[in-house]
Amino acid sequence: MNRSELAAASVAVALFAVPLAAQSAPPEPEQSAAADSCSDPVCPSTSRVWLGGDYVLWHVTGDKLPTLVTTSPLGTPQSQAGLLSNPTTTVLFGDTRVNDGWRNGGRVQGGVWLNDQRSSAIEANFFGLGSSETTFSANSATMPILARPFLDATTGMPDSQLVAFPGFFSAGQISAQETNKFLGAGILWRQVIFGDGGDRISALVGYRFLRMTDNLGISQASVTPSGSVIGAATIAASDQFQTANNFNGADLGLTGRLNWGPWALDWLAKVGLGVNGSNGSINGATTIAPAGGAPMTQPGGLLALSSNIGQFSIDRFAVAPAGSLKLSYQITPQIHLSAGYELLYWTNVVRPGGVIDTTVNPNLLPNGSGGGPNRPQVQTRGSDVLAHGFNFGLTVDF
Repeated sequence: MNRSELAAASVAVALFAVPLAAQSAPPEPEQSAAADSCSDPVCPSTSRVWLGGDYVLWHVTGDKLPTLVTTSPLGTPQSQAGLLSNPTTTVLFGDTRVNDGWRNGGRVQGGVWLNDQRSSAIEANFFGLGSSETTFSANSATMPILARPFLDATTGMPDSQLVAFPGFFSAGQISAQETNKFLGAGILWRQVIFGDGGDRISALVGYRFLRMTDNLGISQASVTPSGSVIGAATIAASDQFQTANNFNGADLGLTGRLNWGPWALDWLAKVGLGVNGSNGSINGATTIAPAGGAPMTQPGGLLALSSNIGQFSIDRFAVAPAGSLKLSYQITPQIHLSAGYELLYWTNVVRPGGVIDTTVNPNLLPNGSGGGPNRPQVQTRGSDVLAHGFNFGLTVDF
């Protein structure tokens, strides 16, 4: 199913669900503290608009990277340095998740009641998390042997590209950095389908948008001695992997409220069904700067070569279930304080760790002879993201 067909299906589901919910709805709705602030089935308040803001503290699943940088003990033969098949090799960067921690963020939300009974409403929300960043760096002054491991596509055997090795390079250094950004928004129509005193259950139908971007960069530089084949020179190489995921889909769910005087407990369960559009770019370059000569730059690093450099785009069906529990306290007829826990799950997200191909044809490296397998290739492995954590907010009725 292509992107347009999936989008059309999502819209059809939303349009079909709206009249069904409206037909079965006895008056009233709920969810945000302001949305259901009264304790009677028919709310006496004349407030039609509410606005709120939350501080959020979320943990987000990080990007799982392959092994990207290794080291070996001094005395290791050059042919064995940094190889993943060598038991003395130590992983310095990769083979783990990055940006896999707690992050600060915020959310704004608001809505308007469509009748005096507060039985039908339209609301919107937006959230954003602070950018998360993981960095790594190493140099030959502290790590005499530095390498970048890969699987040789021509032999099927483990291999490595040396960044620093005593006697082979005068000096070497390598660094890596990955950043992540995550945000989302939505608009919902809600209709009360059950009400008993101040307690109620409402149906939700709407649209959800999610966006996640990741940017991974790896840079290295090695200095060759004057007695080397190319003479004294600095060889610098870089690989860059950028991904962006955009989810667009229908949002369907239920939400409810239980009241105890000024206290209220809100719950929410919904699911987003739609299209996840994943796109990105792969770039690499190598620059050789001879001592006293002009630098020469060629496309291709190590994991970004002529076989996979460029842009890519893929659309997949994705599911984004979400749920929350929130306890609120009404400190005045118009002002509510709240605290809660929530989670969001998102499938088929393509990130740099799912784009990298660690199988490399050495013949395709800059100044290589060419020919042989067309590796590395563009990979689009999807992974699932779980975001969950706490929120603390204030909501005001107008």
